[in-house]
Amino acid sequence: MKRLEGKNAVITGAASGVGRAASLLFAREGAAVACVDVDAEMGAETAAMIRAEGGDAVFIEADLADPASIEDMARACMAWRGVIHVLFNNAGIAERAAFEDIALEDWNRQIAVNLTAPFLCSQKLLPALKAAGGAAIVHHGSIDGVLGNPTLVAYSASKGGLQPLTHVMGFWLARHGIRVNCINSGALRESKQGIPVRLNRDNRAGQPMSDAQRRATPMDRPGFVEEAADVALYLASDESSYVNGSVITLDGGRTGLTPGTF
Repeated sequence: MKRLEGKNAVITGAASGVGRAASLLFAREGAAVACVDVDAEMGAETAAMIRAEGGDAVFIEADLADPASIEDMARACMAWRGVIHVLFNNAGIAERAAFEDIALEDWNRQIAVNLTAPFLCSQKLLPALKAAGGAAIVHHGSIDGVLGNPTLVAYSASKGGLQPLTHVMGFWLARHGIRVNCINSGALRESKQGIPVRLNRDNRAGQPMSDAQRRATPMDRPGFVEEAADVALYLASDESSYVNGSVITLDGGRTGLTPGTF
């Protein structure tokens, strides 16, 4: 029995990285997948890859920095399927800048995509999630949102809001049979399937994990986007039926140690 057999899933940021890995994995596990992204070409490619494997997928274009676009996306998803069993709020953007150099426009866009969009996508898709009689929302956070990354100021602040959002949504939505959990990931830089990783300029340029990050990671390697997709699958499936309001850390042990002690 496939782990998501007969279920409908919406995945944001589906054009690349963890979003594409999760879209492919969820479909292989039996889900019909709505692939949401601002990149029409690569988002449609993800959906086409699923269909080429015999899966059921549709691409829905949306700019998650725009509340009106999120409204349109939610309507399109609910027209596609009146019942949504899984929402993976995966989309994220990150740009490096010193604190003094961050433009308000850049700050606002990162807050909008990384924090406001998970709230709005969840809220606007709530009728279809309630209709499932048992659904799962998964946010994709970051360890930078817990400790803060001085080179990713806006990204850290925006991802930081997902942790309490997960807790309070887990409280409010449990009465509707909807579980809400979060994945706080570390350096996801590679793919086992050749999926492009495009979170920030470093990823897009193909830069390897920094020496500092490697030294701080007990497992001595970056994460694969497929490893994050695996955790998302667990949280989306009935295997995690009593997991709610929780944050799972996926960072190779990096935040499990006191900095500077080794």
